[in-house]
This record gives sequence, structure tokens and C-alpha cells, in this order.
Amino acid sequence: MFSRKNLLRLVLVLSAGFFGVPQRTAATPADDFVTDMTTDYGNIANTVNGPFSKSLGFFSTLGWNSPPGVFDLLLGPRVEVGVGAGADFISIPGLNNLTSLAASAKDNLSLPSQVPIPFPVGTLRVGLFNGLDIGFRLSYLPQINLPDFGFAANYTGWGLDLRYKILDGIQLPTLTVDASWDTMTGNVAFTTKVNQSGSYPDTHDSTVYNADLTTTSTYALNWDVRSFGAKMTIGKDLGMIFPFAGVGFQRNSGTVSSTMTSVGTVNITSPSSSTSAANFSVLSAAAPTVLEPKFVVGFNLGEGFKWSVIGESNGTDIAGSTSFGVQF
Repeated sequence: MFSRKNLLRLVLVLSAGFFGVPQRTAATPADDFVTDMTTDYGNIANTVNGPFSKSLGFFSTLGWNSPPGVFDLLLGPRVEVGVGAGADFISIPGLNNLTSLAASAKDNLSLPSQVPIPFPVGTLRVGLFNGLDIGFRLSYLPQINLPDFGFAANYTGWGLDLRYKILDGIQLPTLTVDASWDTMTGNVAFTTKVNQSGSYPDTHDSTVYNADLTTTSTYALNWDVRSFGAKMTIGKDLGMIFPFAGVGFQRNSGTVSSTMTSVGTVNITSPSSSTSAANFSVLSAAAPTVLEPKFVVGFNLGEGFKWSVIGESNGTDIAGSTSFGVQF
């Protein structure tokens, strides 16, 4: 006689034979295209995220108007309020040089070789005592959506710094040291309508197909970075003009990420036909450059009401800004 356990096994075997065992559906050429396209999007995200991860720690610190003249709460000038704007120019490697399996990089994302990222900025500086002052910086870009251009962006950054004057005199230059803390979060997105047609050499079955890709491709850059910096600045007040230069370092932390997203369809038309949804996202993330130099050169023009022009670099990026300030 069958035990109850053996009887159960017999029933399962007969059921499998009667109904059949589910088989895995073979991937179509359109499915292979989407698999290779996902790899291509990952390569694009990695390629573009590299330069941004090297630049956004530096970008989070831009906009300080800090010539070596220090404010004094008792002797004056006591306070300065300023507003300005500038841009950081970030170099992006050519996407045309990327080897693609299915999705052409130049058709799915279009970026110039130099990406200028603007930064409006406001500053406040207050004198304390004995050659010491404190500053506050705010860099804010409200949400901007330009659907006709496939562009959206916003970010918020702020910082604090302390400056101490260690040398000054009629015949001597002014020399100060400062320490700063800056932080910034933001995102930028580029959207591209993609209509790509051409041959697709399917490496999965060694067949060349004709493929039509219709999708909306979105590249999204997100960052959340913090930076501690120290710098020494030297300059000389010549009356109406105050030229200065500084050198220091920054220690950055946080995360910079790039996401490539596709929402669309791929159609294989010959020698066989198949269709597949091309809906996916690929993420690339990295930390900002941990330690980097900081170089500053510029001048202030005027007395009481000042116009400033400043250039800054970390050895890779070059940023420029201008601002106006009122002292009292």
C-alpha cells in the first residue's frame, strides 16, 4: 500500500505530466535591445557623473567676496551686504566617443563640452573685534522648468566663514586667514525626445536587426555636498582699487549622482519582428573630490559702494563672478 507521503508524490508527478511544467519565455530581439540599451545608459551616467563629482564640491563654495580687508565692529566699516552672480565651467568628455551596444549616446543625451552652471549669490559680513569678522553666504536658484528646452533645475547652498587679519600697515600688504563651512543640495535635469533608427547587431544571437527606438530620455543630476575650507589671502588697498589673491584647500564630503531614465518603446522590424517597452532607470553615484586646492584672484573697486570681480579655480574648473556690495 501507498503511504500518504508516496500518494502525494504520485499525484504531483501526474499533475505535472498532465498540465506541463511552465517554461521560461525566450528573450526576443527587442528584449535584447533593451538589455543592451540599459548597459549603454549606465555607461553614459558613469561618464557624465565623473566630471560632476569632481566639480560640485568646488561649486558649493563659490561666491564668497573675501578680499583681505577685515571689518571691525568698533572702528568700521562694520557691515557689508552684497549681491552677485557667476558661473562655474565644467568640462564634460565627448559622448560621441562612447561605444554603444544599442542606444547611441549622442542621440540619447546632448551636452556641450563645457557646461556653465550659474550661481546667484548674496553675502553678509559683520565685523567683530581685534581683526576678526564673520560672513554668511546664500546661493539659491528657485525651481526652473523650461519644458520647450527639456531643462529643469534648482539648488540651495549656504555657508559661514571666519576671517582673521594677521598683517596690515601703510607700507605693508594686508594678509588674512579664513576658515569656511559650505553646504549645497540641488538637481539639474535634461530631457531629450529620442527617435533612433538603424541597424542593431544583437550580440545575444549574432544577428543584425533593423531597430526603431522611440523614447523620452531624461538625465538627472543630484548632489548633496558639504565643504570645509581654509585659505590665506593677500592684497593691498590702493584707494579706489583693492587687488588680492588667495590660496587654500577644501575638504569635501557628500554624494553626487547621475540617473539616466528611459520611457518608451523599441520595435524590431527585420529580419524578424518584435516589440518591447524600454522603461528603466540607471543610477551612477560617487563622492565629491575629498581634498582639493582653492585659488582665488580678484579686485574690489570703489569706496563704500563696491564692485567686485573674482576668479576662482580648483586646478580643474574655472569659475568667474561679479558682485556689488554696500558697506556701512
